Amino acid sequence: MAFEGMPGHDVINVVGELEPVAAVRDQEAAERRRAYPQLVGMGPPEFGGAEQAGGVWRILRLGALEPCEARADLGVHLREAAAGHETAVREEMLRLAGLLCPREDEPAVLNECHAGPLRYRIVRVLGFARFGDDGPEPARVTDAEAGPLRSFRIDPAAPVGPADAALRLELLGRGHAARVVPDALRREAAAAVEAHPGVVLLPPQFDVLEDADGRWRPVARGNGPQEARTALAYYFRVLLPKAVPEDCAPPSPGELAEYARAADRVESGNGVEFVACGRRFRIARVTRMIRVGPDGPEPARPSDENP
Repeated sequence: MAFEGMPGHDVINVVGELEPVAAVRDQEAAERRRAYPQLVGMGPPEFGGAEQAGGVWRILRLGALEPCEARADLGVHLREAAAGHETAVREEMLRLAGLLCPREDEPAVLNECHAGPLRYRIVRVLGFARFGDDGPEPARVTDAEAGPLRSFRIDPAAPVGPADAALRLELLGRGHAARVVPDALRREAAAAVEAHPGVVLLPPQFDVLEDADGRWRPVARGNGPQEARTALAYYFRVLLPKAVPEDCAPPSPGELAEYARAADRVESGNGVEFVACGRRFRIARVTRMIRVGPDGPEPARPSDENP
């Protein structure tokens, strides 16, 4: 079955005037771009399932660490959604779900499929953070709380403000550096940029990063700044007391009390940086982007199957 392409995949539609709330967000984004000029990749890609219906692509779910996890999530979605369709489409969705969630001894490598008028694809998303002289960009005043990404429309031609347009231009040619990865991966990345030349920004995530002598390492993550703070509090209250190195004594009652006070302090405010137990943490803003081309969003790459 022939499916529609993705018109506007190579377009950045900049609007001249924004409504007041969007204008404030755009102004803050422009100020942060000047304060945190360096754009840095944040870890490996994440994967999810996307659906094309009526010519529109939407992300169904994100957050898988590998394509196989995203395939399993997509299989679950197909089983749950099948009941709402006519018999032929429902049977095909259930059949595909079985292929996406095979038995343990049967690998699933199905990264694109369709059922009637619906097309599905395993998609690839990258995260980036801005860095400045004092480290990663913290969460912004205008950042709102959000839940897991569901049903997000992948629309490259949607109107955007000047700051988002500038960020998309920065991300257009991002690929691997020749000195960092093997030539085969560099060539794969270059081919992906050529096949999917456009960029769509997704809602940001928020990573809790710890400053370890100038090197920032991830500790926790949230879909919004407050969720990231809650995750950091959980780290102090639950995870840190259990993280006892081998041949070391468990935390003393005084240390446990200090962990608990740190957790309470993190949860009680709306800050973006915390110093607790002699350690420094920051709620960092992570921009997520997906590449798009004439046929839709970028799928998982061959090298993603064996990270």
